[in-house]
Amino acid sequence: MKEVLVTIQSVYQYLEKLGPKKSFQILKNLGYEKLLSLTGKVPKERLIVLTQKLSEDTVVELVKQIPEKVLVEMIRENEDEDLVYFIHSLPMADLALVSRSIPPHDVGLLAKTLGRETSVEILKTLGIEKSITLLKEIPMKDFLWLVDEVHVGPVIQLVNELSVADCKKWIKQRGLEELPVLIQFFGVSNAIQIFKKLGMSKALEMMHLLGTREMLELSLLLSGMQLEEKNMPAIAMLKPNDFSPKNKTKSAPKKKQIPKKKKVSKR
Repeated sequence: MKEVLVTIQSVYQYLEKLGPKKSFQILKNLGYEKLLSLTGKVPKERLIVLTQKLSEDTVVELVKQIPEKVLVEMIRENEDEDLVYFIHSLPMADLALVSRSIPPHDVGLLAKTLGRETSVEILKTLGIEKSITLLKEIPMKDFLWLVDEVHVGPVIQLVNELSVADCKKWIKQRGLEELPVLIQFFGVSNAIQIFKKLGMSKALEMMHLLGTREMLELSLLLSGMQLEEKNMPAIAMLKPNDFSPKNKTKSAPKKKQIPKKKKVSKR
């Protein structure tokens, strides 16, 4: 009973701090039970600060579109300034999707490590759905390690050029450890050109066949050669599998023709 009275008191103190107009709109649109439940789970001071920095319509939409359990965790795992920036920078539908798909702890870690502006830039540049899909494939700590190794710009540029299917294929077969080596050796633009020319499947096959070190050494060797496009043969080259014996059709052996016996005429 004491806890209930304390919670009710917190609700009234919360509404009082917001002023009559704002508190009335929020109470009217959310209902007393919703406010009672929320103020019982989130420190009153934090709710007051957040609500004062947001419009009443935004507060109502936030509470309506994001499940209470997730919203409480968002507030607990993120700084006030970061939360307000995310709320103002992303459409509510996108923010709700991110909050339901990426653990609030990971979002908070992203903002604390890279900064809120960079975090929003990543989400917007890659697109919300692509960002969510990729962050489900790799742990946040691994993504932050990659960014720390090669910086955020090249990572965004590379991932932005590759399809979700290609990214998932690479992550599944090669992981992230080799990406900093490839980006630092080739440069992100050259790496993208290689992936586009070969296609992800062939690029992965080549790395598997040669090994990463050997592929880099071969690339270095080729880059030093004096090659000219005009010397490239104009004729259409046969594909490698056209040389395989199984593709050569064996001609059926000719049947030996048995000479016909000449008829001997009787005299």
